[in-house]
Amino acid sequence: MKIKCLGAVRTVTGSCFQLDNSSGGLILLDCGLFQGGRQTELRNFNTDLYKPSEVKAVVITHAHMDHSGLVPRLVKAGYRGPVYATVATCELLKILWQDAAHIQSQEAVWKSRKNKRQGQRTVEPLYEEEDALLANTLLSPLPSNQAVEIQPGVFLTLLAAGHILGAASAYLVASCQGRTERILFSGDLGRQGQLLIPDAQIPPESDMIFMETTYGNRRHKDLDTSVDELISVIHQARKSGGKVLIPAFAVERTQEILFLLSTLWHEGKIPRDIPIILDSPLATATSGVYVKNQHLFDQKSRELIRNGFSPLTMSALTVTKSMEDSQKINQIQGSAIIVAGSGMANAGRILHHLKHNLWRDNCHVVFVGFQAQGTTGRRLVDGAEAVKLFRESVVVNAKIHTIGGFSGHADQAELVEWLRPQIHQGLKVVLVHGEESGTVAFQKHLKELFPELETAIPYWREVIEVEGPGLKPEEVPEPEPMMAVSWSQSFQERLERIAAIMADRPVPLGPSELANLENLLNQAEEMILRP
Repeated sequence: MKIKCLGAVRTVTGSCFQLDNSSGGLILLDCGLFQGGRQTELRNFNTDLYKPSEVKAVVITHAHMDHSGLVPRLVKAGYRGPVYATVATCELLKILWQDAAHIQSQEAVWKSRKNKRQGQRTVEPLYEEEDALLANTLLSPLPSNQAVEIQPGVFLTLLAAGHILGAASAYLVASCQGRTERILFSGDLGRQGQLLIPDAQIPPESDMIFMETTYGNRRHKDLDTSVDELISVIHQARKSGGKVLIPAFAVERTQEILFLLSTLWHEGKIPRDIPIILDSPLATATSGVYVKNQHLFDQKSRELIRNGFSPLTMSALTVTKSMEDSQKINQIQGSAIIVAGSGMANAGRILHHLKHNLWRDNCHVVFVGFQAQGTTGRRLVDGAEAVKLFRESVVVNAKIHTIGGFSGHADQAELVEWLRPQIHQGLKVVLVHGEESGTVAFQKHLKELFPELETAIPYWREVIEVEGPGLKPEEVPEPEPMMAVSWSQSFQERLERIAAIMADRPVPLGPSELANLENLLNQAEEMILRP
């Protein structure tokens, strides 16, 4: 079987692997949105690369948009085959795809209106709500831990990955030209002992494993330490009269944080007079899927629920129901805990709360998940002195906290412990879904622990053959374009010169100077990327 890497290689976004066993059509393992900077997101429009007319089946490991969000685009291009996933994942996707389509359409209208004023052409949305609705009809829920023939000679088993509700590792056994090949895609692997979701299963023996490495170069704090840190942040904010802003992914992280805040509130470990606000219609809708699927929670969480515990029993909790409710939050005087989407602060209602509070020195921003390169969240975590929100530069005086113990991804040690029992002679491990520095560090760590283990880190569009002499590309991809257009040599040289000057500058630029520079670069980028 040949596997083409169409995303989540040397990056954490756009997960997609195209499987070709030469006995029929193609199978896509995940079909996710590229998220981050504009250059990266332009890949979402390159639908031809996925060969939708040749794809016979799509398998989705879990509902996060970087693994599933491009399916409606594939449907828009004519795909009408099945979309396989666990029951819970299918339920979540029906909500998430519709929400994403609504956002895509709104953004297209806004950009088209802007372009029209400038004499430019209108902008086409990536996909629309009718595409999402049609994609919903293609969902084919599968039971966990049961081999199902999804194409002639190709059997799929979905195994619990411990990441979010319904998340799975995909184990495929394929008959190909008289051979049997066993391929495992880890999907996103969760932490051991995390809130709500049971630990990942250990899969059966494989010939090749495509393994995520999101945190391949670091160790998380333990959960107890992370909880203590969150409690401390909340008390600091309460004392100074500031807000606690928690950008949270609508699926899993929001539900975990609410569950935790409710526990702390009931136990009196956080002030009972501080309002807790959930400002995310999408998170509210997906929480209903969680309530419906409580049987998938871990034993401790199920016992608490059986004893009558529920995050919704907090008198301090307010769930916004309209945009007007969201806007009223910024009129609250004093402290409040605001949980809002999106998790990387690259869209959604959290941006409004950041705009109203980042410049305040008594504000605390708590990141509880991975922040991809190119997102507002990543810039804040990396120490930006100012960020651009709604075309306005906002100075960062707030205190920024990254609490890794709430991450939904396994850290370096947990990744190793998941892999260790699967290692055998002849196993090949392809390291994916991680920024290059983290993936390279994890590869080096594996080499130290298991010198005989064969590993590789593919590039975008690289093709790997399962039954080959080793983990080497079957074809060398073209260099990945940095932009959608060609840069002039002189302009490229000037950019490099500016970067070199800034690196050697003895006195760093101040917030206002950086903001001016960022505005100029944003204007240049918009001009270059304008359709």
